Amino acid sequence: MKKTVFILMAVLILAGCQQQAAQQAEIDQKKDVGHKLILKSFVDLQNKDLKSAIMDLQTSMKINPSEPEAYLLLGQILLKIEEYDHAADFLDQAAKAFPDNGTIFYMLSISNKMAGKKLPAVLAARHSVEIFQAQQDNANMLKSAALLHELIDIPDEQFTPAKKGDVPPAAGNAQGKTAGQTK
Repeated sequence: MKKTVFILMAVLILAGCQQQAAQQAEIDQKKDVGHKLILKSFVDLQNKDLKSAIMDLQTSMKINPSEPEAYLLLGQILLKIEEYDHAADFLDQAAKAFPDNGTIFYMLSISNKMAGKKLPAVLAARHSVEIFQAQQDNANMLKSAALLHELIDIPDEQFTPAKKGDVPPAAGNAQGKTAGQTK
């Protein structure tokens, strides 16, 4: 009887391990597909196919919503095509999904600035400073602090939405590189 119980328990444990391995394999596969879509979006951008790049990034986010790189790149595209309100809304959602990502908050601050939203721009810049400071990332903390200082120094009456053709300051992320590059 004890032998039967032991065998039954071993079979159940083995089945549980196999199920966990299958779930992990599925997660890994989703991460891989999401990453390949991000890489494809870079090719699309090089070919000046914004529509395909945006679709690839949106698909990547659906497949693997835990990867901030797709959010950062799409935010950069929205800033580049001067969709400042859309970029601000999108990056606000990304900031909720990645509350410890200083680069997302830095880009959110820029998009709010360009959309003429001073208070949200100041708050996002301040939060990016705090995140980078906590991560002891001094270079990005200083960039965020400079943006915060610039925002605070702009008088409220001069704070207006950017016009088409205005270039956002440091439209790339706070790390001074595109989302696909790494250190």
